[in-house]
Amino acid sequence: MAKISPYLNPSWPDAVWDVSGAFVNDRELVAFHDFCTQLLGFIPFSIVHGAPLCAWNSGRVLKHLLRDTEEIRTAGLAYERRNISLYLTFTNLLLGKEHLSDELGNALLTFISNHNPTQKNAVILASDALHEHIKTNFPTLRTVSSILKITNGGGKGKIDTYKRLADQYDEVMVHPDDVLNDELLEKLEDKERYILLVNEYCIRHCPMRSYHYRELSKLALNFFSYNTQEFEQKQKTNGCQDLATLLTHEKHGVLALNTPEIAHLRELGFRHFKLQGRGHANASGILFDLLRLVLRNDDRDENAMHSLGQRFWESILPHQNS
Repeated sequence: MAKISPYLNPSWPDAVWDVSGAFVNDRELVAFHDFCTQLLGFIPFSIVHGAPLCAWNSGRVLKHLLRDTEEIRTAGLAYERRNISLYLTFTNLLLGKEHLSDELGNALLTFISNHNPTQKNAVILASDALHEHIKTNFPTLRTVSSILKITNGGGKGKIDTYKRLADQYDEVMVHPDDVLNDELLEKLEDKERYILLVNEYCIRHCPMRSYHYRELSKLALNFFSYNTQEFEQKQKTNGCQDLATLLTHEKHGVLALNTPEIAHLRELGFRHFKLQGRGHANASGILFDLLRLVLRNDDRDENAMHSLGQRFWESILPHQNS
């Protein structure tokens, strides 16, 4: 039996962590991966998801995702060298056949097809047209049904919808509200094929989730001319920016899971846990969650674990001249 690193969180040593930030937080993610593999003796995550800013990407539609060809290639090769699988977040809901010739999107598909050491590189999708395009032209890539697809397709809470998507896709993202739905989760077969988001910082039973996803897709298609005022006004009344709602509201509290809730999902048979970074301006949020979830936190000498985290933060800071 392989020796388990004493630094690995013992609550879920077999968890598959799927981390946001590809093509935006690459330096930090690679640094954390190297820190854990080289100094602590374990692999902290095996999947990274994301995509540069393009018409197909509705995962993180942010200005700082603009990347040139060399930056994209450098990041992709860094993940390839570490046997980290890449999941492209091509989740735009509104893509039709007229969008399938996108140069950057197809170039990324070609790249992850040709640089696929794990044979698990995949594309997260919400468009049937793009799904068909990938199955026809990039058959070696795996496909994942996105949260956007099940949300805007009215499938939340419906076991038949999940089973149908599992027939069509290699893996299926579970709606964040359904991650708390034990009755549904227990009925899902082949649990290793379902991906559960555990650090969703939106509110439970969000009344504008479907609207939000559609607006993100519009923004991706019209990035330089899209007017965000209507969405921003609606968001102000939604509760997702109100700390009292997030922390204390009985129905609409934050969806981010605590340790017992994640442990319960593991007991139900789930292993593939996703850490999202949607909307984060930098890597600090995702790195905080990685340190919190991947490193053990039950050591009698808590200062030792805190020191490990501190060593990592210091390792990625630019050196200052004294």
